Amino acid sequence: MKLNEANQLLDSLYSPFESGWKRLDSGVIHIAVRTPMEGVEPEMIDWWLGFLHHTEEYKWWHPRDHVWSDWEVAAPPGEYIGRTHVVHEYLGGHLAKLRISFRDPGEILDKKRFNDAKVGTAVWAYVGAIGETSYFGRLLHLVQRTPEGCVMRSRFWLGEIDPVPSPRPTPEMIKEKVPDALGAGLFAHCCEEMSILASFLPTVYRMYDPKS
Repeated sequence: MKLNEANQLLDSLYSPFESGWKRLDSGVIHIAVRTPMEGVEPEMIDWWLGFLHHTEEYKWWHPRDHVWSDWEVAAPPGEYIGRTHVVHEYLGGHLAKLRISFRDPGEILDKKRFNDAKVGTAVWAYVGAIGETSYFGRLLHLVQRTPEGCVMRSRFWLGEIDPVPSPRPTPEMIKEKVPDALGAGLFAHCCEEMSILASFLPTVYRMYDPKS
């Protein structure tokens, strides 16, 4: 699935490619992870991203791979769109130092279709390296309601560079910037961290959310 085809995820709860990673003809790596989240409500995902401030909470999410966490501007609970999360985390044995800039998912998805598609929330962000002003990837976590709670359908596009340099990078140049090992490492990491999040989020939400 290309970046501009993301609305296809709203057609059904399942697509032909729900788990794995592949390199597209453009050189971009596309990653798909499907995580059933029993007992998790979509609003808990939004709350978590705002609640998550420091390294201590970040390590709950993945005790082995997550090393450090902060925000360029602190985010109140549930408020993260327009803010940038800065992290150090291991991806396939490589320590990545990333900035994750959250945007309105309406940039990539048709929000008018959310109700029919049972979308409770969608997390959309640009991904870059700490210390750089450009971005090299995008992430999308589409959270759809199910009778058991929700399912998170995560998608990453690595090699989608913004702003687009001139001349436009060739597939070979993109492959050099985002090697196969990064795709494999991020796929494994996302499978693990989202399963871990699903295991503790309902409890943490009840403990720390003042409205629960």
